[in-house]
Amino acid sequence: MTFVEAVQHLAERAHIALPEAELSPKEKQRYLRRERMMEAAKEAARFYYYQLTRTPPGETALRYLEQRQVTEEFRRRFGLGYAPVSREGLASYLKKKGYTEDELLGAGLLSGKEGRVYDRFFNRLMFPIFDAAGRTIAFGGRVMGQGEPKYLNSPESEIFNKRRNLYGMSLAKKSRRNFIMMVEGYMDVLSLHQAGFDNAVASLGTALTKEQSLLIKRYCDQVVLCYDSDGAGTNAARRAIPILEDAGLKVKVIRVPGSKDPDEFIKANGAQAFEKVIQEAMDPVDFDLRVLLKEHDHSTVEGKVQTLHDMARRLAQIQSDMERELHIRDVAGKMQVSEGSLKAEVEELRRSDGLLEHRSRAGRRQREGGSESLKEGSAKRQLLAALIQKPDLYPSLMSYVESADFQPIQTEEKESSGEDEFYYIVADYVFDQLKQKKTPQLADVISCFDSVAQQEKVSALASFELPEDRVALEKFLTETVRSFKLEQMEAAIRKGDDLVALQAAINQKKALQNLKITIPMTH
Repeated sequence: MTFVEAVQHLAERAHIALPEAELSPKEKQRYLRRERMMEAAKEAARFYYYQLTRTPPGETALRYLEQRQVTEEFRRRFGLGYAPVSREGLASYLKKKGYTEDELLGAGLLSGKEGRVYDRFFNRLMFPIFDAAGRTIAFGGRVMGQGEPKYLNSPESEIFNKRRNLYGMSLAKKSRRNFIMMVEGYMDVLSLHQAGFDNAVASLGTALTKEQSLLIKRYCDQVVLCYDSDGAGTNAARRAIPILEDAGLKVKVIRVPGSKDPDEFIKANGAQAFEKVIQEAMDPVDFDLRVLLKEHDHSTVEGKVQTLHDMARRLAQIQSDMERELHIRDVAGKMQVSEGSLKAEVEELRRSDGLLEHRSRAGRRQREGGSESLKEGSAKRQLLAALIQKPDLYPSLMSYVESADFQPIQTEEKESSGEDEFYYIVADYVFDQLKQKKTPQLADVISCFDSVAQQEKVSALASFELPEDRVALEKFLTETVRSFKLEQMEAAIRKGDDLVALQAAINQKKALQNLKITIPMTH
Protein backbone atom coordinates (compact mmCIF):
# COMPACT_ATOMS: atom_id res chain seq x y z
CA MET A 1 0.00 0.00 0.00
CA THR A 2 0.97 3.59 -0.34
CA PHE A 3 1.41 5.50 2.93
CA VAL A 4 -1.98 7.17 2.58
CA GLU A 5 -3.69 3.85 1.82
CA ALA A 6 -2.05 2.26 4.86
CA VAL A 7 -3.25 5.09 7.13
CA GLN A 8 -6.78 4.80 5.74
CA HIS A 9 -6.79 1.01 6.15
CA LEU A 10 -5.63 1.16 9.78
CA ALA A 11 -8.06 3.97 10.58
CA GLU A 12 -10.95 1.85 9.29
CA ARG A 13 -9.85 -1.11 11.43
CA ALA A 14 -9.55 1.11 14.51
CA HIS A 15 -12.82 2.98 13.74
CA ILE A 16 -11.04 6.33 13.72
CA ALA A 17 -12.35 9.14 11.55
CA LEU A 18 -9.58 10.75 9.53
CA PRO A 19 -9.64 14.42 8.58
CA GLU A 20 -10.45 14.95 4.94
CA ALA A 21 -7.33 15.52 2.84
CA GLU A 22 -7.14 18.73 0.90
CA LEU A 23 -7.12 17.38 -2.65
CA SER A 24 -7.23 19.37 -5.80
CA PRO A 25 -10.20 18.61 -8.09
CA LYS A 26 -7.85 16.77 -10.46
CA GLU A 27 -6.33 14.66 -7.64
CA LYS A 28 -9.76 13.83 -6.26
CA GLN A 29 -10.98 12.78 -9.70
CA ARG A 30 -7.95 10.53 -10.19
CA TYR A 31 -8.40 8.96 -6.74
CA LEU A 32 -12.11 8.27 -7.29
CA ARG A 33 -11.45 6.82 -10.76
CA ARG A 34 -8.85 4.43 -9.35
CA GLU A 35 -11.24 3.32 -6.60
CA ARG A 36 -13.97 2.68 -9.17
CA MET A 37 -11.65 0.57 -11.32
CA MET A 38 -10.62 -1.51 -8.27
CA GLU A 39 -14.28 -2.10 -7.46
CA ALA A 40 -14.95 -3.09 -11.08
CA ALA A 41 -12.11 -5.62 -11.00
CA LYS A 42 -13.56 -7.12 -7.82
CA GLU A 43 -16.99 -7.40 -9.45
CA ALA A 44 -15.38 -9.01 -12.51
CA ALA A 45 -13.82 -11.67 -10.26
CA ARG A 46 -17.27 -12.43 -8.83
CA PHE A 47 -18.71 -12.67 -12.32
CA TYR A 48 -16.00 -15.12 -13.48
CA TYR A 49 -16.35 -17.24 -10.33
CA TYR A 50 -20.09 -17.54 -10.88
CA GLN A 51 -19.56 -18.55 -14.52
CA LEU A 52 -17.18 -21.32 -13.43
CA THR A 53 -19.25 -22.76 -10.62
CA ARG A 54 -22.87 -22.14 -11.63
CA THR A 55 -23.19 -22.25 -15.43
CA PRO A 56 -22.98 -25.07 -18.00
CA PRO A 57 -20.33 -23.27 -20.15
CA GLY A 58 -18.02 -23.25 -17.13
CA GLU A 59 -18.01 -27.05 -16.88
CA THR A 60 -15.12 -27.36 -19.36
CA ALA A 61 -12.86 -25.27 -17.14
CA LEU A 62 -14.18 -27.08 -14.07
CA ARG A 63 -13.27 -30.48 -15.55
CA TYR A 64 -9.79 -29.15 -16.38
CA LEU A 65 -9.29 -28.12 -12.74
CA GLU A 66 -10.51 -31.51 -11.55
CA GLN A 67 -8.03 -33.21 -13.87
CA ARG A 68 -5.31 -31.02 -12.36
CA GLN A 69 -6.59 -32.13 -8.92
CA VAL A 70 -7.42 -28.60 -7.74
CA THR A 71 -9.96 -28.96 -4.91
CA GLU A 72 -13.06 -26.84 -4.40
CA GLU A 73 -11.48 -25.23 -1.32
CA PHE A 74 -8.53 -23.92 -3.31
CA ARG A 75 -10.65 -22.91 -6.30
CA ARG A 76 -12.50 -20.70 -3.84
CA ARG A 77 -9.39 -19.53 -1.97
CA PHE A 78 -7.75 -18.32 -5.19
CA GLY A 79 -11.06 -17.06 -6.63
CA LEU A 80 -10.72 -19.05 -9.87
CA GLY A 81 -13.31 -18.38 -12.54
CA TYR A 82 -14.26 -18.77 -16.18
CA ALA A 83 -14.62 -16.15 -18.93
CA PRO A 84 -17.44 -17.32 -21.27
CA VAL A 85 -17.11 -17.56 -25.04
CA SER A 86 -19.43 -14.57 -25.44
CA ARG A 87 -17.36 -11.41 -25.72
CA GLU A 88 -19.94 -9.14 -24.16
CA GLY A 89 -21.07 -10.98 -21.02
CA LEU A 90 -18.77 -9.19 -18.58
CA ALA A 91 -19.25 -5.79 -20.21
CA SER A 92 -23.02 -6.12 -20.00
CA TYR A 93 -22.89 -7.29 -16.37
CA LEU A 94 -20.64 -4.46 -15.20
CA LYS A 95 -22.46 -1.74 -17.11
CA LYS A 96 -25.67 -2.82 -15.37
CA LYS A 97 -23.76 -2.37 -12.12
CA GLY A 98 -23.18 1.25 -13.08
CA TYR A 99 -19.59 1.15 -14.35
CA THR A 100 -18.77 3.19 -17.43
CA GLU A 101 -17.06 1.92 -20.55
CA ASP A 102 -14.15 4.25 -19.89
CA GLU A 103 -13.65 2.79 -16.38
CA LEU A 104 -13.73 -0.80 -17.70
CA LEU A 105 -11.26 -0.02 -20.48
CA GLY A 106 -9.00 1.70 -17.94
CA ALA A 107 -9.08 -1.36 -15.66
CA GLY A 108 -8.06 -3.63 -18.55
CA LEU A 109 -11.33 -5.60 -18.46
CA LEU A 110 -12.39 -4.60 -21.99
CA SER A 111 -10.51 -4.27 -25.26
CA GLY A 112 -11.13 -2.25 -28.38
CA LYS A 113 -11.93 1.39 -28.98
CA GLU A 114 -14.83 3.61 -28.16
CA GLY A 115 -17.89 2.45 -30.08
CA ARG A 116 -16.53 -1.08 -30.62
CA VAL A 117 -15.46 -2.67 -27.34
CA TYR A 118 -15.64 -6.27 -26.11
CA ASP A 119 -14.53 -8.44 -23.20
CA ARG A 120 -10.75 -8.83 -23.14
CA PHE A 121 -10.99 -12.44 -21.91
CA PHE A 122 -13.17 -15.15 -23.42
CA ASN A 123 -13.22 -18.95 -23.16
CA ARG A 124 -10.48 -18.89 -20.54
CA LEU A 125 -9.90 -20.26 -17.06
CA MET A 126 -9.45 -17.10 -15.00
CA PHE A 127 -6.90 -16.45 -12.26
CA PRO A 128 -7.60 -13.21 -10.36
CA ILE A 129 -4.40 -11.35 -9.49
CA PHE A 130 -4.41 -9.71 -6.07
CA ASP A 131 -1.97 -7.15 -4.75
CA ALA A 132 -0.17 -7.80 -1.45
CA ALA A 133 -3.11 -6.27 0.43
CA GLY A 134 -5.52 -8.77 -1.17
CA ARG A 135 -7.28 -6.38 -3.57
CA THR A 136 -8.17 -7.55 -7.08
CA ILE A 137 -6.07 -5.60 -9.58
CA ALA A 138 -5.86 -7.80 -12.70
CA PHE A 139 -6.41 -11.25 -14.23
CA GLY A 140 -4.55 -14.03 -15.96
CA GLY A 141 -6.45 -16.32 -18.29
CA ARG A 142 -5.59 -19.79 -19.64
CA VAL A 143 -7.30 -20.64 -22.92
CA MET A 144 -9.63 -23.66 -22.88
CA GLY A 145 -9.04 -25.76 -25.96
CA GLN A 146 -7.18 -24.41 -28.97
CA GLY A 147 -6.05 -20.82 -29.17
CA GLU A 148 -3.16 -18.44 -28.73
CA PRO A 149 -1.73 -17.16 -26.55
CA LYS A 150 -2.04 -19.99 -24.07
CA TYR A 151 -1.89 -17.51 -21.17
CA LEU A 152 -3.12 -13.93 -21.41
CA ASN A 153 -2.70 -11.32 -18.69
CA SER A 154 -4.39 -8.00 -18.09
CA PRO A 155 -2.53 -5.05 -19.60
CA GLU A 156 -0.70 -2.54 -17.43
CA SER A 157 -3.17 -0.03 -16.05
CA GLU A 158 -3.70 2.58 -13.36
CA ILE A 159 -4.33 -0.25 -10.87
CA PHE A 160 -1.95 -2.94 -12.20
CA ASN A 161 1.82 -2.87 -12.57
CA LYS A 162 3.14 -6.37 -13.24
CA ARG A 163 6.68 -5.42 -12.21
CA ARG A 164 5.51 -4.56 -8.69
CA ASN A 165 3.26 -7.54 -7.94
CA LEU A 166 3.55 -11.30 -7.49
CA TYR A 167 0.84 -13.91 -7.96
CA GLY A 168 -0.10 -15.44 -4.61
CA MET A 169 1.70 -12.85 -2.46
CA SER A 170 -1.40 -11.85 -0.50
CA LEU A 171 -1.60 -15.45 0.78
CA ALA A 172 2.12 -16.29 0.93
CA LYS A 173 2.91 -13.32 3.20
CA LYS A 174 0.78 -15.00 5.90
CA SER A 175 2.74 -18.27 5.77
CA ARG A 176 4.53 -19.48 8.89
CA ARG A 177 7.47 -20.58 6.77
CA ASN A 178 10.36 -18.12 6.97
CA PHE A 179 11.02 -17.93 3.22
CA ILE A 180 9.23 -17.27 -0.06
CA MET A 181 9.32 -19.91 -2.80
CA MET A 182 9.44 -18.50 -6.33
CA VAL A 183 7.89 -20.70 -9.05
CA GLU A 184 7.02 -20.06 -12.68
CA GLY A 185 3.27 -20.35 -13.16
CA TYR A 186 -0.18 -19.97 -11.67
CA MET A 187 -0.79 -23.73 -11.51
CA ASP A 188 2.50 -24.31 -9.71
CA VAL A 189 1.45 -21.80 -7.05
CA LEU A 190 -1.96 -23.46 -6.69
CA SER A 191 -0.50 -26.97 -6.48
CA LEU A 192 2.09 -25.99 -3.88
CA HIS A 193 -0.39 -24.13 -1.68
CA GLN A 194 -2.74 -27.10 -1.84
CA ALA A 195 0.10 -29.44 -0.81
CA GLY A 196 0.85 -27.28 2.24
CA PHE A 197 3.57 -25.04 0.78
CA ASP A 198 1.62 -21.85 1.28
CA ASN A 199 4.65 -19.59 0.74
CA ALA A 200 4.75 -20.04 -3.06
CA VAL A 201 4.46 -17.08 -5.45
CA ALA A 202 5.03 -16.51 -9.18
CA SER A 203 5.96 -13.55 -11.34
CA LEU A 204 3.35 -12.28 -13.79
CA GLY A 205 4.52 -13.31 -17.22
CA THR A 206 7.85 -11.49 -16.93
CA ALA A 207 11.31 -12.26 -15.62
CA LEU A 208 11.77 -11.42 -11.94
CA THR A 209 12.14 -7.66 -11.40
CA LYS A 210 13.90 -5.50 -8.83
CA GLU A 211 10.53 -4.22 -7.63
CA GLN A 212 9.29 -7.77 -7.02
CA SER A 213 12.44 -8.63 -5.06
CA LEU A 214 11.87 -5.57 -2.84
CA LEU A 215 8.26 -6.66 -2.33
CA ILE A 216 9.51 -10.03 -1.05
CA LYS A 217 12.01 -8.26 1.21
CA ARG A 218 9.11 -6.62 3.05
CA TYR A 219 8.04 -9.99 4.43
CA CYS A 220 11.11 -12.22 4.71
CA ASP A 221 14.87 -12.49 4.14
CA GLN A 222 15.11 -15.76 2.22
CA VAL A 223 13.96 -16.96 -1.20
CA VAL A 224 14.01 -20.47 -2.64
CA LEU A 225 13.89 -20.53 -6.45
CA CYS A 226 11.97 -23.48 -7.84
CA TYR A 227 11.80 -22.96 -11.59
CA ASP A 228 11.31 -25.62 -14.26
CA SER A 229 14.34 -27.84 -14.81
CA ASP A 230 14.49 -27.10 -18.56
CA GLY A 231 16.87 -24.61 -20.17
CA ALA A 232 14.45 -21.70 -19.90
CA GLY A 233 13.88 -22.37 -16.19
CA THR A 234 17.62 -22.62 -15.55
CA ASN A 235 18.29 -19.32 -17.31
CA ALA A 236 15.45 -17.65 -15.42
CA ALA A 237 16.94 -18.80 -12.12
CA ARG A 238 20.42 -17.51 -13.03
CA ARG A 239 18.96 -14.12 -13.98
CA ALA A 240 16.90 -13.94 -10.79
CA ILE A 241 19.72 -14.73 -8.33
CA PRO A 242 21.66 -11.43 -8.58
CA ILE A 243 18.43 -9.40 -8.49
CA LEU A 244 17.37 -11.09 -5.27
CA GLU A 245 20.83 -10.84 -3.72
CA ASP A 246 21.00 -7.11 -4.54
CA ALA A 247 17.79 -6.69 -2.52
CA GLY A 248 19.53 -8.25 0.49
CA LEU A 249 17.80 -11.63 0.23
CA LYS A 250 19.46 -14.98 0.90
CA VAL A 251 18.88 -17.28 -2.08
CA LYS A 252 18.75 -21.05 -2.53
CA VAL A 253 17.86 -23.04 -5.63
CA ILE A 254 15.83 -26.23 -6.00
CA ARG A 255 16.30 -28.65 -8.87
CA VAL A 256 13.24 -30.89 -8.94
CA PRO A 257 14.47 -34.43 -9.72
CA GLY A 258 12.85 -36.37 -12.54
CA SER A 259 10.12 -33.78 -13.19
CA LYS A 260 9.74 -30.65 -15.22
CA ASP A 261 8.01 -28.66 -12.48
CA PRO A 262 7.00 -28.92 -8.78
CA ASP A 263 3.36 -29.65 -9.68
CA GLU A 264 4.36 -32.85 -11.52
CA PHE A 265 6.76 -33.90 -8.74
CA ILE A 266 4.23 -33.48 -5.93
CA LYS A 267 1.56 -35.40 -7.82
CA ALA A 268 4.00 -38.25 -8.47
CA ASN A 269 5.86 -38.32 -5.13
CA GLY A 270 3.82 -36.44 -2.54
CA ALA A 271 4.37 -33.42 -0.32
CA GLN A 272 6.78 -35.14 2.07
CA ALA A 273 9.19 -35.95 -0.77
CA PHE A 274 9.05 -32.32 -1.92
CA GLU A 275 9.80 -31.15 1.62
CA LYS A 276 13.01 -33.18 1.41
CA VAL A 277 13.86 -31.51 -1.92
CA ILE A 278 13.53 -28.11 -0.22
CA GLN A 279 15.88 -29.19 2.57
CA GLU A 280 18.46 -30.11 -0.08
CA ALA A 281 18.22 -26.73 -1.89
CA MET A 282 21.54 -25.58 -3.31
CA ASP A 283 23.57 -22.50 -2.58
CA PRO A 284 23.42 -20.24 -5.68
CA VAL A 285 27.18 -20.58 -6.24
CA ASP A 286 26.90 -24.38 -6.24
CA PHE A 287 23.99 -24.05 -8.65
CA ASP A 288 26.04 -21.88 -11.02
CA LEU A 289 28.91 -24.36 -10.92
CA ARG A 290 26.60 -27.26 -11.71
CA VAL A 291 25.14 -25.36 -14.68
CA LEU A 292 28.60 -24.45 -16.01
CA LEU A 293 29.80 -28.02 -15.69
CA LYS A 294 26.98 -29.02 -18.03
CA GLU A 295 27.55 -26.13 -20.44
CA HIS A 296 31.27 -26.67 -21.06
CA ASP A 297 33.15 -29.73 -22.29
CA HIS A 298 35.34 -30.76 -19.36
CA SER A 299 37.18 -33.38 -21.33
CA THR A 300 39.22 -30.46 -22.72
CA VAL A 301 41.48 -27.94 -21.01
CA GLU A 302 39.64 -25.12 -22.78
CA GLY A 303 36.31 -26.26 -21.28
CA LYS A 304 37.72 -26.38 -17.76
CA VAL A 305 39.41 -23.00 -18.12
CA GLN A 306 36.17 -21.42 -19.38
CA THR A 307 34.26 -22.80 -16.39
CA LEU A 308 36.89 -21.46 -13.99
CA HIS A 309 36.82 -18.03 -15.67
CA ASP A 310 33.02 -17.91 -15.39
CA MET A 311 33.10 -19.05 -11.76
CA ALA A 312 35.80 -16.51 -10.89
CA ARG A 313 33.52 -13.79 -12.27
CA ARG A 314 30.66 -15.13 -10.12
CA LEU A 315 32.82 -15.36 -6.98
CA ALA A 316 34.11 -11.81 -7.47
CA GLN A 317 30.59 -10.48 -6.95
CA ILE A 318 30.29 -11.93 -3.42
CA GLN A 319 30.63 -9.01 -0.99
CA SER A 320 31.35 -10.94 2.22
CA ASP A 321 35.08 -11.75 2.53
CA MET A 322 34.38 -14.85 4.57
CA GLU A 323 31.71 -16.20 2.26
CA ARG A 324 33.84 -15.51 -0.81
CA GLU A 325 36.83 -17.30 0.70
CA LEU A 326 34.78 -20.34 1.64
CA HIS A 327 33.39 -20.62 -1.88
CA ILE A 328 36.84 -20.15 -3.45
CA ARG A 329 38.17 -23.10 -1.45
CA ASP A 330 35.13 -25.22 -2.30
CA VAL A 331 35.23 -24.48 -6.07
CA ALA A 332 39.01 -24.95 -6.24
CA GLY A 333 38.66 -28.37 -4.61
CA LYS A 334 35.88 -29.48 -6.94
CA MET A 335 37.70 -28.23 -10.05
CA GLN A 336 41.06 -29.64 -8.88
CA VAL A 337 43.01 -26.40 -9.15
CA SER A 338 45.05 -24.60 -6.54
CA GLU A 339 43.13 -22.31 -4.25
CA GLY A 340 45.79 -19.64 -4.71
CA SER A 341 45.42 -19.42 -8.47
CA LEU A 342 41.62 -19.16 -8.30
CA LYS A 343 41.79 -16.58 -5.51
CA ALA A 344 44.30 -14.51 -7.51
CA GLU A 345 41.96 -14.38 -10.50
CA VAL A 346 38.99 -13.48 -8.33
CA GLU A 347 40.91 -10.64 -6.67
CA GLU A 348 42.12 -9.38 -10.05
CA LEU A 349 38.53 -9.27 -11.29
CA ARG A 350 37.45 -7.41 -8.17
CA ARG A 351 40.29 -4.94 -8.66
CA SER A 352 39.43 -4.35 -12.30
CA ASP A 353 35.74 -3.89 -11.43
CA GLY A 354 36.62 -1.36 -8.72
CA LEU A 355 35.24 -3.54 -5.91
CA LEU A 356 38.48 -3.63 -3.91
CA GLU A 357 39.01 0.12 -4.29
CA HIS A 358 35.44 0.78 -3.16
CA ARG A 359 35.88 -1.41 -0.09
CA SER A 360 39.17 0.31 0.78
CA ARG A 361 37.60 3.77 0.56
CA ALA A 362 34.69 2.67 2.77
CA GLY A 363 37.11 1.29 5.35
CA ARG A 364 39.14 4.53 5.34
CA ARG A 365 36.02 6.61 5.89
CA GLN A 366 35.06 4.42 8.84
CA ARG A 367 38.49 4.72 10.50
CA GLU A 368 38.47 8.46 9.95
CA GLY A 369 35.15 8.74 11.77
CA GLY A 370 32.91 9.08 8.71
CA SER A 371 29.16 8.76 8.99
CA GLU A 372 28.95 5.37 7.27
CA SER A 373 28.82 2.49 9.76
CA LEU A 374 30.09 -0.99 9.09
CA LYS A 375 27.74 -3.92 9.52
CA GLU A 376 29.60 -5.00 12.68
CA GLY A 377 29.34 -1.59 14.33
CA SER A 378 25.67 -1.38 13.44
CA ALA A 379 24.92 -4.83 14.90
CA LYS A 380 26.89 -4.04 18.09
CA ARG A 381 25.01 -0.77 18.51
CA GLN A 382 21.64 -2.42 18.01
CA LEU A 383 22.32 -5.26 20.47
CA LEU A 384 23.52 -2.91 23.19
CA ALA A 385 20.58 -0.56 22.60
CA ALA A 386 18.18 -3.49 22.98
CA LEU A 387 19.76 -4.65 26.25
CA ILE A 388 19.95 -1.16 27.75
CA GLN A 389 16.35 -0.35 26.89
CA LYS A 390 14.88 -3.81 27.50
CA PRO A 391 17.01 -5.71 30.06
CA ASP A 392 14.40 -8.49 30.18
CA LEU A 393 15.60 -9.53 26.69
CA TYR A 394 18.84 -10.82 28.24
CA PRO A 395 17.57 -14.42 28.88
CA SER A 396 16.63 -14.66 25.19
CA LEU A 397 20.08 -13.45 24.06
CA MET A 398 22.48 -14.81 26.69
CA SER A 399 23.07 -18.11 24.87
CA TYR A 400 24.07 -16.26 21.67
CA VAL A 401 26.04 -13.21 22.80
CA GLU A 402 28.36 -12.30 25.68
CA SER A 403 30.61 -9.34 26.50
CA ALA A 404 33.73 -11.12 25.16
CA ASP A 405 32.15 -11.08 21.70
CA PHE A 406 32.53 -7.29 21.68
CA GLN A 407 36.27 -7.46 22.28
CA PRO A 408 38.08 -5.80 19.33
CA ILE A 409 39.72 -8.19 16.86
CA GLN A 410 42.79 -6.82 15.12
CA THR A 411 43.71 -8.25 11.71
CA GLU A 412 46.19 -7.38 8.99
CA GLU A 413 43.40 -5.61 7.07
CA LYS A 414 41.71 -3.86 9.97
CA GLU A 415 43.14 -2.19 13.02
CA SER A 416 41.22 -2.00 16.25
CA SER A 417 39.34 1.32 16.19
CA GLY A 418 38.19 3.66 18.92
CA GLU A 419 34.62 2.69 18.07
CA ASP A 420 35.47 -0.97 18.73
CA GLU A 421 36.87 -0.04 22.14
CA PHE A 422 33.79 2.06 22.89
CA TYR A 423 31.35 -0.80 22.31
CA TYR A 424 33.51 -3.22 24.32
CA ILE A 425 33.53 -0.89 27.36
CA VAL A 426 29.74 -0.48 27.18
CA ALA A 427 29.19 -4.23 26.69
CA ASP A 428 31.48 -5.12 29.60
CA TYR A 429 29.40 -2.99 31.99
CA VAL A 430 25.97 -3.97 30.60
CA PHE A 431 26.61 -7.73 30.58
CA ASP A 432 28.21 -7.61 34.05
CA GLN A 433 25.07 -5.95 35.45
CA LEU A 434 22.71 -8.36 33.67
CA LYS A 435 24.62 -11.42 34.90
CA GLN A 436 24.12 -10.12 38.43
CA LYS A 437 20.41 -9.69 37.64
CA LYS A 438 20.75 -5.93 37.97
CA THR A 439 19.35 -3.30 35.61
CA PRO A 440 22.05 -1.35 33.71
CA GLN A 441 21.83 2.35 34.58
CA LEU A 442 22.37 4.80 31.76
CA ALA A 443 24.10 7.31 34.07
CA ASP A 444 26.64 4.66 35.09
CA VAL A 445 27.41 3.83 31.44
CA ILE A 446 27.85 7.52 30.61
CA SER A 447 30.25 7.93 33.55
CA CYS A 448 32.59 5.36 31.97
CA PHE A 449 33.60 8.02 29.42
CA ASP A 450 35.18 11.47 29.70
CA SER A 451 34.61 12.53 26.09
CA VAL A 452 31.38 14.45 25.42
CA ALA A 453 31.12 12.76 21.99
CA GLN A 454 31.29 9.30 23.58
CA GLN A 455 28.77 10.27 26.25
CA GLU A 456 26.40 11.37 23.48
CA LYS A 457 26.90 8.02 21.76
CA VAL A 458 25.79 6.29 24.98
CA SER A 459 22.71 8.52 25.15
CA ALA A 460 21.93 7.61 21.54
CA LEU A 461 21.79 3.93 22.54
CA ALA A 462 18.99 4.73 24.96
CA SER A 463 16.99 6.53 22.27
CA PHE A 464 17.56 3.97 19.49
CA GLU A 465 14.12 3.03 18.10
CA LEU A 466 13.28 -0.64 18.66
CA PRO A 467 10.28 -2.52 17.23
CA GLU A 468 7.38 -2.57 19.68
CA ASP A 469 5.59 -5.63 18.28
CA ARG A 470 6.91 -8.91 19.75
CA VAL A 471 7.13 -10.70 16.38
CA ALA A 472 8.90 -7.73 14.77
CA LEU A 473 11.28 -7.51 17.74
CA GLU A 474 12.12 -11.24 17.42
CA LYS A 475 12.90 -10.74 13.74
CA PHE A 476 15.01 -7.65 14.52
CA LEU A 477 17.05 -9.52 17.18
CA THR A 478 17.50 -12.59 14.96
CA GLU A 479 18.83 -10.52 12.06
CA THR A 480 21.08 -8.45 14.34
CA VAL A 481 22.63 -11.44 16.10
CA ARG A 482 23.11 -13.22 12.77
CA SER A 483 24.89 -10.18 11.30
CA PHE A 484 27.01 -9.79 14.41
CA LYS A 485 28.12 -13.45 14.49
CA LEU A 486 28.85 -13.55 10.76
CA GLU A 487 31.05 -10.47 11.09
CA GLN A 488 32.91 -12.12 13.98
CA MET A 489 33.58 -15.26 11.94
CA GLU A 490 34.75 -13.21 8.99
CA ALA A 491 37.19 -11.29 11.18
CA ALA A 492 38.49 -14.50 12.80
CA ILE A 493 39.15 -16.08 9.40
CA ARG A 494 40.97 -12.98 8.15
CA LYS A 495 43.14 -13.12 11.26
CA GLY A 496 44.74 -16.48 10.38
CA ASP A 497 44.68 -19.55 8.16
CA ASP A 498 43.62 -22.17 10.69
CA LEU A 499 41.83 -25.01 8.87
CA VAL A 500 40.13 -26.18 12.06
CA ALA A 501 38.78 -22.66 12.64
CA LEU A 502 37.68 -22.51 9.00
CA GLN A 503 35.68 -25.76 9.30
CA ALA A 504 34.15 -24.51 12.54
CA ALA A 505 33.15 -21.30 10.75
CA ILE A 506 31.47 -23.28 7.97
CA ASN A 507 29.44 -25.27 10.52
CA GLN A 508 28.51 -22.13 12.45
CA LYS A 509 27.47 -20.35 9.25
CA LYS A 510 25.06 -23.18 8.40
CA ALA A 511 23.62 -23.06 11.92
CA LEU A 512 23.15 -19.29 11.68
CA GLN A 513 20.90 -19.67 8.62
CA ASN A 514 18.36 -21.44 10.88
CA LEU A 515 18.79 -19.05 13.83
CA LYS A 516 15.52 -17.84 15.32
CA ILE A 517 15.43 -15.91 18.56
CA THR A 518 12.16 -16.12 20.47
CA ILE A 519 10.83 -13.89 23.22
CA PRO A 520 8.43 -15.23 25.90
CA MET A 521 4.78 -14.32 25.31
CA THR A 522 4.74 -12.34 28.57
CA HIS A 523 7.25 -9.84 27.11
